[in-house]
Amino acid sequence: MSTERRITLTGATGELRSRLGPTAWVVFEELLLASTGNRDGCVASVSIRTLAGRLGLAKDTVARALVRLRRAGIVTGRQSRTDSGVFATGSYTLHVPACITVSDHRPAASTTPRPRHADQLALTLTS
Repeated sequence: MSTERRITLTGATGELRSRLGPTAWVVFEELLLASTGNRDGCVASVSIRTLAGRLGLAKDTVARALVRLRRAGIVTGRQSRTDSGVFATGSYTLHVPACITVSDHRPAASTTPRPRHADQLALTLTS
């Protein structure tokens, strides 16, 4: 049975979304979807090109959005090299704000099979 990434947003998230802008926000959501771990150890290992492809954006647009996320203090990038000196896939440590809860959820078994996608995002809004 697959698990899905569940993100819960509180009303305080609106100010953060406004400050980041729509592009940076959707890149942040995609990083959350690609991440593992919880609020204190949330890490996404994904390249800018992969993010761009998933979102249908240009890689430079995603790179600018990542700069905004870094400046806001919610993403820290890490780049490493392989033993041969080639750049490895970058990873991003996500500093998830208190207004967002991230968890993995294993849906209850259902008698009606429904198609599942490998990467699913469940978004819950609370007021």
